[in-house]
Amino acid sequence: MTEAAPIAAPRGLRAPGTTTMLAGGLIGAVLAYVFQAVGTRLLGDVGFAPIAAIWTAFFIVASIFLVPLEQYVTRETSRGRSLRSDLGVVAVVAALATVAGTGYVWIALDSDIFGGNPVYLAVMALVVAGYAVLFSAKGVLAGNRRFADVGWVLMLEGVIRLAVGLLLVVVVVDAASYAWGMAAAPLAALVMRFWRHDRETREVAPVGATRFLGAFIVGSSASQLLLAGAPLGVSALGGSAALFSVVFVTFTLYRAPLTLIYSLQSRILPYLVSMGEEGDESGLRRVALRVLVPGGILTALGALVGWLVGPEVVALLFGEEFVPARQVAMLAAGGVMAASTAQVGGQVLVARARTAALAAAWGVGLLVAVAVMIGVGGAPDVRVATGFAAGELVAFFSVAVLITRS
Repeated sequence: MTEAAPIAAPRGLRAPGTTTMLAGGLIGAVLAYVFQAVGTRLLGDVGFAPIAAIWTAFFIVASIFLVPLEQYVTRETSRGRSLRSDLGVVAVVAALATVAGTGYVWIALDSDIFGGNPVYLAVMALVVAGYAVLFSAKGVLAGNRRFADVGWVLMLEGVIRLAVGLLLVVVVVDAASYAWGMAAAPLAALVMRFWRHDRETREVAPVGATRFLGAFIVGSSASQLLLAGAPLGVSALGGSAALFSVVFVTFTLYRAPLTLIYSLQSRILPYLVSMGEEGDESGLRRVALRVLVPGGILTALGALVGWLVGPEVVALLFGEEFVPARQVAMLAAGGVMAASTAQVGGQVLVARARTAALAAAWGVGLLVAVAVMIGVGGAPDVRVATGFAAGELVAFFSVAVLITRS
C-alpha cells in the first residue's frame, strides 16, 4: 500500500463542517428533550417510568462502553487507520454493552417500572446494538474530518426517534409503543452511509485496543454511575416510581451540556491527537488551562442558576408533577457543570492514551459520591444529589491535577 500523506487537522471552530456539527448537536439534543417532554405529557409520571428507566440504563451503558469505543475509533482513524482493522474490537464492545443493557431490563422486568412486559427486553437489545453501529460511524466520520456528516447523523437520530415514537404511540398510547422510537434512532448512521469514508491512509501501529479501551471502560463505568445513576440510586434508597421519574427528568434536563459534549467531543480529539503525535506537551497544557478556569466559574454559576430557577424550568418543560426540590436542582446543576469540565479536560488524557489515569480520577469521585450518599440524611433524592455533587467536584479536581502535569 502506498503511504498517503496524513490528513491535515483543521484547527479552530471555523474549520469546514464545524458549524454543521455544532448545529446538529444542538438540534439533536433539543429533539431528544422534545421526545422526553412529549412522553411525560402523554404518559404521566408513572406511565413514563419505563422510558425513564430504559433511557437511564442506556445512557449509562452507552457512556461506559460506546463513548470509549467512539473515542478509540476517532483516535485511530485520525491517525490513518481503518475501522475494518478493528471490527473484532467493535463486535466485542457491542456485545458487552448489549448484555449489560438487556441484563438490567431482565433483572428489573417484574418490577413496578416494567410490569413484566418482555417487549422492553427487545427494545433495549436493539437500542444498544444499533447505537454501537452509530457510535462507530461517528468515530469514522470525525476521524476523517467529516464533521458536517457527524452533524447530520445527530440531527437525523433525533428526527427518527421522535417520528417513529409518535407514529406508534398514536396507535397504542403506552410506553412500550413509544419506546420503539429509541430503537429506530440509530438508523441515522445507515442513512449517511458512513462506510464510504472508512479508508486506510497510512500504516501506523495500533495504540493497543485492550489496554486503551479496558482502562477507558473502567473509568467510564465510574463516571457514568456518577452522571446517570441518580434515578437508580433513588430507587435503591426506597424512592417511589413517581420520585424516580422526577429525578430522571431533572438530571436528564440538567445533563444537557454534558450530552452535547458527548456528541461533539470527537471534533476536538483529532486536533489533540495531532498535538500529542507532534510531542506538543506545552500546547496540551495550554488547552487544559483554557478548559479548567472557565469550567470552575461555570460550576459555581450552574449551582446558583439551579437554585434560583431550576425547579421552575422543569415545571415549564415537563409539568408540575415533575418539579424537584430546590436543593436537588442546585446540586444537580452544579455537579453537571463540574462533570462537563472534567469530561472536556479528560480529552487531553485520551489524546495522550493515558486512559488509566482518567479511570483513577473518576474512580475516586465515585467512591466519594457513594460515601457521601450513605453518610448524609434526608429524602432519597436529596441524598443522591448531594453525593453526586461531591463526587463530581472530586473528579473535577483530580482531572485538573492530571492534565496540567507533564
